[in-house]
Amino acid sequence: MMGSEFQPGRSKARRHVRLGRQENQVGESQAKGRDEGVRRRARASSVAAAALALAAASGAANLARAQNTIGLGVGVVPEYEGAHDYHAVPVPLVKYESGAFFIDGDGGLPVLGLRTHLAPNWQAGVFAGLRFGRDADDHDHLDGLDDIDAHGTTGAFLRWNDERWRVVLTATQALRSGYGTRAELRGSYEVWRSGRSQVEVGAGTVWGSHDDMSTWFSVDDSEAARSQAARNGGGLHAYSAGAGLRSATLSATWRYDLTQRWTMVTSVGVRTLLGDARDSPIVERRTSPYGMVGIRYRF
Repeated sequence: MMGSEFQPGRSKARRHVRLGRQENQVGESQAKGRDEGVRRRARASSVAAAALALAAASGAANLARAQNTIGLGVGVVPEYEGAHDYHAVPVPLVKYESGAFFIDGDGGLPVLGLRTHLAPNWQAGVFAGLRFGRDADDHDHLDGLDDIDAHGTTGAFLRWNDERWRVVLTATQALRSGYGTRAELRGSYEVWRSGRSQVEVGAGTVWGSHDDMSTWFSVDDSEAARSQAARNGGGLHAYSAGAGLRSATLSATWRYDLTQRWTMVTSVGVRTLLGDARDSPIVERRTSPYGMVGIRYRF
């Protein structure tokens, strides 16, 4: 009897033990589920962070490769080489490269060309472009002279550059009979770079053939006679300019990054005429400062 009375108590105890074990198993399963969820969220966060970092790095790499630029500036320059008076002119700021093809008009009329790499830091190429002429009627000092027509040009160049230095030798032929050939040697050096600012200084000199110098700086007998008549005997006298150095230039350029893609460019310089160009009667001022300010977009 005593054994039969105590049997139900032992059964209840076993049921309590089993229920406790089941509750513990359920708790452990819930805890494992929570831990797994946390781990999944952590992995997802890590993947998202890696994707964002990769996207940012890709954007930075694309920006670093974006070296093509387009922009516009305003320059203040003599009305013609040797003029006393100044005027404002638009200045295209264009640099574009795609394989061997390039467009370069950073500070002058754009030229189109093809280039090739000869060796590390060495390039050579050919190009074609335009050159403005000179209308004598626009300048009182040139009354009686023939106009110089705008014309096409073609040429070749050899360039050496490293991280801060650049040296370029250029030969340009006017695509108009009698307008001649020019050769130019230019060099520049980046003297300072800090934060968003970059400063570069440069120097150059230009040589002109007999036809080139004669076109721009000579005064023939008929032109002298017309000039004298137009100015009541106070006009220009006849003058013949021969081949030789025609000018030398010193310049400084400051570039400031307004944003990652927009840059402000400011350039100042001084040009002095040399040789027969310096002594020409059309020259009113032998040495002339000039300047330019503009903005460009990198893409």
